[in-house]
Amino acid sequence: MAKNTICLWFDKDAEAAARFYSEIFPDSAVGTPPVTIPPASKVTC
Repeated sequence: MAKNTICLWFDKDAEAAARFYSEIFPDSAVGTPPVTIPPASKVTC
């Protein structure tokens, strides 16, 4: 069976959402994001 990598983007409650989705797919897990991205309200240009 093919292995899928899912990327979810949430402004809040992201961990709870990721855990919910990982519970409905067999053999899935919540990993660690490769980088920390600051909230859009804190990004300066």
